[in-house]
Amino acid sequence: MAVTDALLLTTGARDPAETMIMELAAVTLTGLVIVRQIIALRDNNRLLATVDAQLADLRRYQEELEYQATHDSLTTAANRALLERHVAELLAADQLFHLILLDVDDFKVVNDRLGHGVGDALLTTLSDRLATVVGDDGLVARLGGDEFAVVARTEATSVEILIDDVLAALREPAHLFGHTVVTATSVGVATSWVGDTPKELLRRADVAMYTAKAAGGDRRHWFDPAMDRAADESARLSADLRTALSAGQIFAVYQPIVDLTSGATVGGEVLMRWRHPERGLVPPDLFIPLAEQNGCILELGAWILRHACTQAAAWQQQYGDRAPSKISVNVSARQLAERGFVDDVAGLLRETGADASRLVLEVTETAVLTTDLAVEQLHRLRQLGLRIALDDFGTGHSSLSLLLNCPVDVLKVDKSFISGTTAEGAGAIITKNLVGFINDFDIEAVAEGVETDAQAERLRQAGYQLAQGYLYGRPMVVADFERHFAAVSAQVTV
Repeated sequence: MAVTDALLLTTGARDPAETMIMELAAVTLTGLVIVRQIIALRDNNRLLATVDAQLADLRRYQEELEYQATHDSLTTAANRALLERHVAELLAADQLFHLILLDVDDFKVVNDRLGHGVGDALLTTLSDRLATVVGDDGLVARLGGDEFAVVARTEATSVEILIDDVLAALREPAHLFGHTVVTATSVGVATSWVGDTPKELLRRADVAMYTAKAAGGDRRHWFDPAMDRAADESARLSADLRTALSAGQIFAVYQPIVDLTSGATVGGEVLMRWRHPERGLVPPDLFIPLAEQNGCILELGAWILRHACTQAAAWQQQYGDRAPSKISVNVSARQLAERGFVDDVAGLLRETGADASRLVLEVTETAVLTTDLAVEQLHRLRQLGLRIALDDFGTGHSSLSLLLNCPVDVLKVDKSFISGTTAEGAGAIITKNLVGFINDFDIEAVAEGVETDAQAERLRQAGYQLAQGYLYGRPMVVADFERHFAAVSAQVTV
């Protein structure tokens, strides 16, 4: 029924003018209702559009949060959380895959020598190279620091090829802020097993990687169950080492340092040895790294330094001016990192009465580069009258640059140049040319690892004054060293 008909029924007969007015009012009212509905619809559409926009912003925000939670902020590679999730999914699907763990060797040296800006740029560069090599065949993640991981869903033979490509890419020089940086990487590989968990797989890859690093770095190792047994054995040995000094199992030996011209023994390098009650003599290349790891090196280092100072003072009193003039003691990176180390050495010199000029503190390049404090400590030690020797010279990445800001009085030329496999070729050329610029720096050179008369003669002709090695005597206890020193001194005097 029309609106006007309804009005007529309810109001009765009306005159035409009134009817027209009523009809016009009804039309107007209907128009207003329609306009109101249109406005409401438009407002609803606007509201829906706003809601849709807000929902889209919320989704983007959630996606951004998800990305930040699963990716490394520096390199944009996946982080540990995403890696573990990805590994868990592969394990749940019973897929065979390999986890490759990579750790950049001596990365701390880059940060300490070139700055954290260069270090961060290097990590980003290495991450990009990993992503390029791995591509769609796996996942690249940064686990923190200088450690990366790659998940590879390929056969073992293909993984070996992949690792070859990865290592080749990582070894390429990186040109960063005016510096050229060349890196080496230690790699550990573990294969997924039935019933694995992400953490267990990561642990096995980590064990393999540290096996590669302990073997000298710049190499790869696949996980083997024997590594777990070796780790357990190492843990037990480390625990035994903590009580070795108090149990009287640690003792000192001296290896002679001789004058190549006269043949006289002018001093000795003091070394630590460990006689384990069950294992017998434990090699120093086994227990010294353990001591570095568990912190015992501070206690052991303090003990050997006290022993050297006490012995040097005793020989001064016994022999006077003829006492050994070079008593070398190794100092670790951990000791140099201790701010009170120099004060402790000064107190030890006063307490024992040792002549500081007869003592030589030997440090490795790695020890010097470990912290910025190390060079400062060496300058202070030198001010006490001690001499500083750079050990294993020629085997590090930046040996020559150290001579510019590190106080060095003696260079111990590494035995690999003297008696190694290249000693007759490239080693001979290096040792011959090395002594020239060493003399220009007014630095003494001690050739290590001399084993034959021919090697000694070659060193003499090249201009070396001092040497040590099995040709002149193996490391010996104090009593034997005293007899050796006295006998050789008597022969030279005669």
